[in-house]
Amino acid sequence: MPILFVDLETTSVREPWLPGGRQIWQLAVIRREDDGRETPYNRFITVEELDLSVATEQALEISRFRRHPSLAGSVDNVCTGREAAELMVELTSDQPLWIGAAPWMDAVDVLHLMHVNGLVPSDAADVPWDFRLVCVISQLLGRTNLPPTADVGEMAALVGVDQSAYAIHDAMADAFFVRDVYDALRAT
Repeated sequence: MPILFVDLETTSVREPWLPGGRQIWQLAVIRREDDGRETPYNRFITVEELDLSVATEQALEISRFRRHPSLAGSVDNVCTGREAAELMVELTSDQPLWIGAAPWMDAVDVLHLMHVNGLVPSDAADVPWDFRLVCVISQLLGRTNLPPTADVGEMAALVGVDQSAYAIHDAMADAFFVRDVYDALRAT
């Protein structure tokens, strides 16, 4: 079964379907095929599509929104929300396993993006990925027996992954971190 390591950066933490709800501004996916080949995808939603008037300063600061390529005049990896949703439809067409650090939140956001772009009906009975979302943070908690409030970096270090080697709160770096933690957990 293919695997998707997914992470997003969003404009807030408010549920996406609510007025002023969060919007994805960075989508990162590493797709691992059954034969081990991996392909990374890093997309930034066009700034023009984002309603930054309802974004929270804290969310934009934590996710370092100022690094959005459009703000520097670049179009590298910048796409419309529809193009990002279409990419996810393509990447989930064979119901891969979804792995993340906050997979429930990310899956809800991606499904919402697919819906608002008319790619899945609002009453869809099933999600286009394997319904068993895997949270590496929960797995770390179970493996390390640290309290639920323990630092993620401390937990990851116990399985041999140095969180400081990643640009945390950059969705692509976070997706690689998730992948490496998942692999470390499977190896130990």
